Amino acid sequence: MKQDPVDHFRPAARIVVVCSLSLFIIFGIRLSFSVFFAEFVLAEGWSNEASAAIFSLNMLFFALTAPLAGLALDRYGPRPVFGLGVLLMAAGLWLSSRATSLTDLLFSYGVIEGCGLGITGLGPVASVVAGWTAPAQRGRAIGIAFAGTGLGALVFVPLANWLITLLEWRGAYLALSLVCLIVLLPLMVLGLRRPPAGLRQRAGARSERVAWRMLLRQPVFWALLLVGLTALGPVRSLTVHQVAAMEAAGVERATAATVVGLAGLLTSGSFIALGWVSDRFGRAQAFTIGAAGLLGAAAMLALLPAAANAAVLILFAAFMALGEGTRSSQSTALASDAFQGQGLGFINGLMGGMFGIGAALGPWLVGRLRDESGSYDSGLLVIVAMVLLSLAAFWFVARRARGLRAT
Repeated sequence: MKQDPVDHFRPAARIVVVCSLSLFIIFGIRLSFSVFFAEFVLAEGWSNEASAAIFSLNMLFFALTAPLAGLALDRYGPRPVFGLGVLLMAAGLWLSSRATSLTDLLFSYGVIEGCGLGITGLGPVASVVAGWTAPAQRGRAIGIAFAGTGLGALVFVPLANWLITLLEWRGAYLALSLVCLIVLLPLMVLGLRRPPAGLRQRAGARSERVAWRMLLRQPVFWALLLVGLTALGPVRSLTVHQVAAMEAAGVERATAATVVGLAGLLTSGSFIALGWVSDRFGRAQAFTIGAAGLLGAAAMLALLPAAANAAVLILFAAFMALGEGTRSSQSTALASDAFQGQGLGFINGLMGGMFGIGAALGPWLVGRLRDESGSYDSGLLVIVAMVLLSLAAFWFVARRARGLRAT
């Protein structure tokens, strides 16, 4: 007897909601680093390059862990894998609260927290959502799930700023560790599960074995890795340095945190709206809108020293929302469409790893250029170059993958 699709719709909708709530916390904590970054530079006296290195090391271990998490998801399912990831996040934040030097933070936040974020990151979470949805609805489903990241920035960036003011940065990290243990751990362990075998097949996950020889011979696979490498590098360069750049232009930190929060609020709507654009008009079209948004955000930061006014800050938030609303969601949707037969956990975990490498290199390079030149101008040019390269690679993959996409 054929099962009614409605039988799968309700649990699939619950999975999407749980993923969105989880990413609300995970990325709220992650994106709050821009406030901690400014504190490290101003209060501790560390250089921009050294402070950005904490985040870059975090992203490097994120990159190393995400593909392994994807393989584990294909084999064991989300509950044990994400449970381990949240525990590592909590441990890394707790150790960060006890840090007394830059070296301590490089280990606690860079290594331990980075491994936890790699396991619970966008790629592994996207694979769970993709496994519960058909390709024709995948862009919207991932967009709704990833909308939680924007709301996380809206809440956690101002919250982190308040906690730092109240408790200093070590106490703020301790509070965030407790959030992981008390809220995030039961949410992910109890709220997520792998889809039934029949639904996984309809979602396109035909195999859990990786055909490495086939993958490595395909130019489209290497282009997809390039998309992953350059997708989040420019976004995370902006998110890490945005508060410091605004402060350098004379904007108060509380105002800067509010702008970041506004960008997060708008990003939530951007994820959903551009997910609809993706399913209706194509992944590449949606990604192009996001690329234009990032270029606009970079332009607004370039204008700040000469025009630090409300209009420029609001435009920056709007452009950042457009950019953030497509980079990770559309890249993982494209990966799921193009190579779903390799196992959704693996292919999206691999994309998550490439996200991490780009997100590690971008902020560090922008910080170094800022220290050497005294301005963010050269770093903004690097961001523009990464955006354009990602756009060209995305269109190449989208054209090659069009015939593989189910309708």
